[in-house]
Order: sequence, then structure tokens, then C-alpha cells
Amino acid sequence: MNKKISDKDNFIYLLVALIFLLFSSACVDQFMSVHGQNLVIAATIITMIIGIWSTRSTNYLFNTGWGLVIATIGISLVVAFLDKAEFEFIHITLLLLFFLLTLKPATEQALFSGHITGNSIIGSICIFLLLGLVWTMFYLLLAEFIPGAFSGVESANWKKNFPDFIYFSFVTLTTLGFGDLLPVSPLARFLVYMEAVIGVFYMAVVVSSLVGARMSDAQTKNQ
Repeated sequence: MNKKISDKDNFIYLLVALIFLLFSSACVDQFMSVHGQNLVIAATIITMIIGIWSTRSTNYLFNTGWGLVIATIGISLVVAFLDKAEFEFIHITLLLLFFLLTLKPATEQALFSGHITGNSIIGSICIFLLLGLVWTMFYLLLAEFIPGAFSGVESANWKKNFPDFIYFSFVTLTTLGFGDLLPVSPLARFLVYMEAVIGVFYMAVVVSSLVGARMSDAQTKNQ
């Protein structure tokens, strides 16, 4: 990467990474083996690191093409090791922590920067997608601990169910509720209605924040 990523354009890279994860995960589930999800997740993590964390670090590794390749290989090996050792719980937990740690700086940059830009609008979309992925990890963890917590999902390796829970999470976050996949256990129902509440609340807060910031910028320019 010859161009230095800054906080003025980093959310474009993050948005591309998130869309890549969602689309490629569905494609792998449709056409390939479940093990193809390893490469999808590894490549997405690296792109997220470039999009968010490189703006807070001068580390040259993540700003070069070779650094991207090396980091992707390294994370792929870690993912393969966790799969080989059957550490599903650790694997899902690490992904959950990563999404949460990415969500925090994304929120700070997009919603609390004090002014509205095209990058911050894209960032608010990224935050919404990250919220869906965070809840996806919660659902996968619950499915590991409580088999049968959800109906309409096979009892299989978590990466097999990864695309299904992505779909279910965003259907819940947007309060569509198609009903083809249902929470059965009390904890599953709790997670579902909390995600629905947060989805509705987020939309209201973000729209009002963006409009308020835009009006504030306009008043500042007029003065």
C-alpha cells in the first residue's frame, strides 16, 4: 500500500472489509467447503486492522503489500491451529473481542469526532454492520454452550453456522423477523430482543446525531 490511510478515508476500507466478509462468507457457504471460511475471516481481520488500527499506529508492517500477505498468512495459521485443536470457544471469543475492540475506535471516530464528513457517514454504516457481527458471535457462543438454543440451525461446526447466524443477526437488528430461524432458550430470546432494541435505538441516535452535527457545521460556517 503506497497511500497512507488516514482518519479521513479509513472507513471506506473498513466498509469494504465488512461487505467482503458478509458476501464471501455467503459464497463460501454456497459453493465451497466450510474450511474456506478461515481465509475469509483472516483476510477480513487484516483489512479491518488496516482500516481502523493503522490510523493509530506508525507500524510499517500494515502499510505494505508484503505486510498484508505476511499478516494474512500468520492469522490463517492461528485460525488453522485453533480449528485443529478444536478450540471453538476460544476462536469465537477472540473474534468477538476483535469486533468489540474495532467497534470502540470506529464509534469514537465516526460519532464523536465533533463534525460531520463523508467518512463519518460511512463510519456509521460500518458501526451498524459491526453491531450485527458482534451479536453473531454472541449467538455462536450460545449455540456452543446450549445446543438447541435456536431452532432452524443444524448442530454443526460453528463456521458452518456462521453465515446462518450472520443472516439471523441482521434480520433481528433491523427488526424484520422472518421467523425461519427462532430463539428457543430464554438466553437466546434475551439476546434477540436486546439486539432488536439496540438496532432501533442506534438508528434513532445516529440519524439525530448526524442531523445535529450537520446543522452545527452549517451554523459555524454562517458565523
